[in-house]
This record gives sequence, structure tokens and C-alpha cells, in this order.
Amino acid sequence: MRHFAVCVSLVLTVSSFAQSLAMKPFEVNMDRVKVSTFGGNFAQPKSYLVPTYTVEVSSEGSVWAKAGRTQSHAKYFVDGLDKAMLQGVATKLQSDLVDKLKAAGYPVLTYDDVKGEPDVSSHGLLKSDNRYGLPSGGGLGAPVTFVIVNPTDAQAFDSPVQGPAWWLRGISKAKNLTVIVPDLKFTTPQMWGQASSTASVDEAGVSLDPRMIFEGATIYGVTPKGGQPAIQVQQHGKRTAADVAGKIKKVSGDETHVSHVLAWGSNDYVMTLDQTVFSDGILRVGFAINDMIVAEIKKEK
Repeated sequence: MRHFAVCVSLVLTVSSFAQSLAMKPFEVNMDRVKVSTFGGNFAQPKSYLVPTYTVEVSSEGSVWAKAGRTQSHAKYFVDGLDKAMLQGVATKLQSDLVDKLKAAGYPVLTYDDVKGEPDVSSHGLLKSDNRYGLPSGGGLGAPVTFVIVNPTDAQAFDSPVQGPAWWLRGISKAKNLTVIVPDLKFTTPQMWGQASSTASVDEAGVSLDPRMIFEGATIYGVTPKGGQPAIQVQQHGKRTAADVAGKIKKVSGDETHVSHVLAWGSNDYVMTLDQTVFSDGILRVGFAINDMIVAEIKKEK
């Protein structure tokens, strides 16, 4: 006799009482950092334009698990992605990078300094998603939607296939500046499928937990001579941005069992963010990434 089981589990660290302590520094694992110098590096020249700063955070996603004739499906939605809070975080990270570059002795221009330039004022913007008041898009090769955040709506620049710094090459050349555009990506909650089959049992299930993971970053650049340096940072799965970024609640479910024939289940969850822990998680990672950018510039010649 063959049995079928649909399982859903929530990791026990989900807690409605999770609160942020003083924000702790994040350490970038340099073994997961790759610097590319295609046609130039970030020190050619050592004067800079930081036109925007991008943070991408997961807003919804889904997972399937299948074993034989047993299937399990789950979707999550993130509640608490407040536009003002998110843009405030992106603004802090942009300001932090500019301040650190200036403190190191480098001249820096920002969006406010170039917004009147024709290349900037005429450049297209990403389309806003009405659900969030911010742009959204996919990523990670998985059914995950990300909200795309910049310091202001006016800095949500559409990106050509060559990357988000490439379209500023004219200003880079005219003003003899190296353009820097960071893009950081985060996911919360974590959701994964699990499946197993034996001679008598098929099991499939989906598990969730409230960790926030730093999925990685790309620091895009363009130099006055058309070089496209870049810094790529891989996922830091074990070094979480936040261990508990909020509370997960099941809001709906549907299960079908046909004895000895099939089992099917689908459940929906809402992750309600602890906004302090969530924003601290992004900031602590972003501050560390900014330190890494400045350190790399200091090394380059």
C-alpha cells in the first residue's frame, strides 16, 4: 500500500516578539567578491559620480515540491514594504557611500549635481508597480518578485542591457568622472521545497523561515574612456542580514487527498516585517559594501 503526504513547516524561530538590538556591523566575505576591470578600473580617475543607489527586496514568491503523485505548493507575500521607509534606506546608503568617498579625499558628484544635464533629464525611468508605488521585477531565476528601490522616484533609472552605469558614459567623459552604481539584493522570508520517495511513501512539502538573506550585489562602473569596471558579490547565505525579519502567518490553504492515488496541497503565507530589524539588516550590509567599494578604490591605481 502506497501512502502520500503533503507537509508544510514553519521554522520555530518565527516570533512576534523579535526586536532589533543595536545594529551590528556586517562583515563581507572577501572570498565571495570578484573585481572585474574591463577596459579600466574604479580608480581611473579618482573623481566620482554616484547618480543613484539601488536596493532590491523580495515582495512575493512561490515554491513547488513534487514526489511521485504528491505535490505541495506555497506562496508568500511580504507586508510592510513601505515606500517611504524603503526610499529612506536607499537614501542613507547613497549618502553613506558619498560621505565615505569624500572622507577618503575624492571629489564626488551626485544626482542633484547632474539632474539638469540633458542625458539625465531625458533618460527613461522604470515603470512603477501600483501595488508598491515602486518598480518591481523578477530575478534569481526563480518565481520571486522584487521591489526595486532608489533614493527618489526620479533616480529609478531604466537600465540598458549594458548595465545601469553605461548610459552615463557621456557625462563621465565630459566631466572626467568615474560613475559608480551599486545594486544590492535581499530576500525574506526563505522558502524551499522538500520531497522524498520510498517504496511505500511519497512525501512533498514546503518549509519557510523568517531569515533575511543578502543575495549579493553588483557595483557597476563606467570610466571616461568607456571602461566598465565591476565588483560582484555573491550570496552570503550563512551571514544573514537578519535572523528574524518578521512574523510569518498562514492565511489560506487548500488540500486534496485521494486515498492511495494522489495528494495535493497549496498554502498562502504573509510575512509581516519588523521594519526596524528589516531596515537595519539592509543598512548593515550596505554600509559594509560601501566600505568595500572605498577600500577597492584605494587599492587600485
